[in-house]
Amino acid sequence: MVMIGNGADWPDWQDEKSYRYTRYLTRRGWAWEFLRRNPAFQRDLRRALEQAEFAKRRFNVEVVRSPLDLTRWRLLFRKLIEA
Repeated sequence: MVMIGNGADWPDWQDEKSYRYTRYLTRRGWAWEFLRRNPAFQRDLRRALEQAEFAKRRFNVEVVRSPLDLTRWRLLFRKLIEA
């Protein structure tokens, strides 16, 4: 889940139940928990999404195009190859 905006959909940090899911996180899950809270990542992602356009839907994944490069965040991004 991408947390962009005012944080209204963030778990309540004072409620222990809000973070029970962290018991089962993998390394990748923990990495995402830290990355999604990073203000610089949030800024870059917001800019990329503002310029993104929907390309198509493949296997329940929405494919979007954006002219901005987010590879510095070491996430998996692939070039869209038209069929």
